[in-house]
Amino acid sequence: MLHCLQHGSKLGWLLDPDERSVLLYPRGQQPELLQETGDVLPVPDLVAELRLTVGDLFGWLKLRG
Repeated sequence: MLHCLQHGSKLGWLLDPDERSVLLYPRGQQPELLQETGDVLPVPDLVAELRLTVGDLFGWLKLRG
């Protein structure tokens, strides 16, 4: 993740399906943990109109267990 941020990426998401959480890595800022269903994920400018929540993201993934 850090390698990507150091080489041009503006944002990274690390998904934890067991905890149903997303660890955000915004370039130049401290990581932030999102774990509430209604937490809105930041997205790149090219899809700025997209409103994606933690609940949406994990709802789309097929998780077993």
